[in-house]
Amino acid sequence: MDKRIKLKAGVQRKLIETAKEKSNLNWKNLGKLIGVSDSYIKYELRNEYNLLSESAYTRLCALAQMKYEPHILKRLDSNWGAVKGGKNPLCHIPKKPKLLAKSYSKELAEIIGIMLGDGNSWSKPGYYYIRVAGNIKNDNEYLVKYVSQLFRDIFGIEMQVLHYPKVGEIFLQKGSKDLVFTLKKYGFPPGDKIRNKVKIPAWIFKNKSYLKACIRGLIDTDGSVSPITNRNYPYIWFKSYNPALRDSFSKAMKLLGIRIAKWSSNESSQTYIGAKSHIGNYYKEIGFSNPYHRKRYEGYAPVV
Repeated sequence: MDKRIKLKAGVQRKLIETAKEKSNLNWKNLGKLIGVSDSYIKYELRNEYNLLSESAYTRLCALAQMKYEPHILKRLDSNWGAVKGGKNPLCHIPKKPKLLAKSYSKELAEIIGIMLGDGNSWSKPGYYYIRVAGNIKNDNEYLVKYVSQLFRDIFGIEMQVLHYPKVGEIFLQKGSKDLVFTLKKYGFPPGDKIRNKVKIPAWIFKNKSYLKACIRGLIDTDGSVSPITNRNYPYIWFKSYNPALRDSFSKAMKLLGIRIAKWSSNESSQTYIGAKSHIGNYYKEIGFSNPYHRKRYEGYAPVV
């Protein structure tokens, strides 16, 4: 089993940053090289919330072209967390995950929309994590006050808030097997969203109030509000790298009677609501839970 390397405080961060600098790799490719996601190495490992596996440590040392052996405090077995907690990993029976939400609701549909937009879920033995990302300047109020409360109300979960001013990002996150399991049951599986072809779940299409709430969550996270040249009213934009999500978004907007433009053809394809009547209808029927988008909308000339 791959051991875990416990380094002196601050050394794991230095190792990762030095390896990235000397290899000239971006976070995505550096993560691929050691077998983790870009966000996991950039935030969890670099900030020393979790320990490096021995194989990851060895690869990073090679990239950094330095030896960090004098800074190793301990080499721990991969099951050290269970042993520390007084559990015998050989006889311990994994706890069956618990469903945190018992029924469909508008609030649950909005959470699914939020996760489809700027959320991620990871699941591997001993590691279950949920994260929602945002812009620290524009989304702070939305995530800290509104989204946190949604998770509290629907799942009974208290999300952790992390601010990263240097990179302009904010995260809500929670390590919870129950939460990962619950979101999977309601249509948001863990893993890569594009590879898994994640889209708006079928149960949301069965109720228009659910559909509106889900779309609101999507626009609040991966959407924007801004005019185009020579127009004094705001267009409502939505962008997605995920073809499956784009298809289900188009289907949803058609069902709701809101006309959207043809998707742009580049990889980060986007669409928009441009007709005044449809923009006004979106605002009245769906609206914004994100104060930044709502203020942007209301700051322009009224749409009639």
